[in-house]
Amino acid sequence: MLSASQVTALLQNSSVTILDGELGDTATMSLSEETLQLLKSTVHIVIHAASAVNLGSSLREMSYTDMAPSLCLIRYALKFPNLERFVFVSTAYANAHLRKSSTSSDVPVEEKIYPLDGEKEDYYASAVQAWKQVQRTGSSEEYEAHDFPWPYGYGKHLSERLLLHQASERDALDKLLIIRPSLIGPAEEFPVPGFASPHSMSSTRLAAAYMLHPGRRITLATRCKDPHTESTIDEVPVDVVVDRLLVHTALGTAGCVHAVSGEKGRQSVEDWWRALNKERRLPWSLKLVWDSEDWHSPGLHRSERISKIVGASYAFSEEKTVQAVRKLGGGVDEKEKMRLGSFFRALFFGVETGHIYPVALQMARKKNWPACSVRLLCRKGKTAAT
Repeated sequence: MLSASQVTALLQNSSVTILDGELGDTATMSLSEETLQLLKSTVHIVIHAASAVNLGSSLREMSYTDMAPSLCLIRYALKFPNLERFVFVSTAYANAHLRKSSTSSDVPVEEKIYPLDGEKEDYYASAVQAWKQVQRTGSSEEYEAHDFPWPYGYGKHLSERLLLHQASERDALDKLLIIRPSLIGPAEEFPVPGFASPHSMSSTRLAAAYMLHPGRRITLATRCKDPHTESTIDEVPVDVVVDRLLVHTALGTAGCVHAVSGEKGRQSVEDWWRALNKERRLPWSLKLVWDSEDWHSPGLHRSERISKIVGASYAFSEEKTVQAVRKLGGGVDEKEKMRLGSFFRALFFGVETGHIYPVALQMARKKNWPACSVRLLCRKGKTAAT
């Protein structure tokens, strides 16, 4: 997290204005008329990064916390006469359902919308229909027909299509940029190396849950022939996500863009697991048991029934960022090109070891475990930054 001095500096910065509003299905976002008029006359770029990342949320809950607020904001933003860009932060795992239909264990995912009823589907019209069903029943026919790992993934898939529909209605598709990060990890450089909010990092929460497992083995689902080496974890530094968002915004990129570590930066589960075991205090290593069961199976470890993707692998395309690097040409140094392109080496698990312990403590408290149990199971590690 940011230090007290950094927070104070931001709050005292005249370039930052904080508005206390409510992103819901309302016309005014609970802002005063004066504030609304100020926004209309001055705003050129809207970056919508607010989201409740809870893989356990139901689709109905997501409709209140994510989908309706996103629709509310874009409807309002598209009325701004000076609007140049609306940026929506989604997730690369909005298309995680492709795992079931893919012929490859390393599932290819392009920077596009994947219609749920085939390539000929009018995904604008189907999104409106599905949204009505979600509002009415808490689910939709297309959600029930596809194997999404969580409602969260489908909720983002539907949100992307709903926003595209809104932009299309106002002939503003060229103004909509959808950024799809993979798992967001600690910063590579900015504001300091290792900067993170531990409780919001999916891989850290997952590592903490495994760390608290006192047994000798954990059962996970996979379709890979050699899951130790073939299954991967795509985690991208948070500052790299921000860099890509800003560059694509400045270049006028429209549509879907992946912000991921990519095929050259992602880690094998084998490497990730080896590093995790080094942080356990128990004298025995925690072994992975792979099963071909469905990823919703009750026979899997509880954390895997939530995370779902540890035994999978996704080859997220980064073609639009590769093109962006080419456009920048000599206008940016090689180091910055490495960070923007698919060529940087993702942060290794060791940077996160200091973040695991506090997350494990929080999990233990929810289970009514004493704090000493965490000290027995998990090393404190070293935190690069807080």
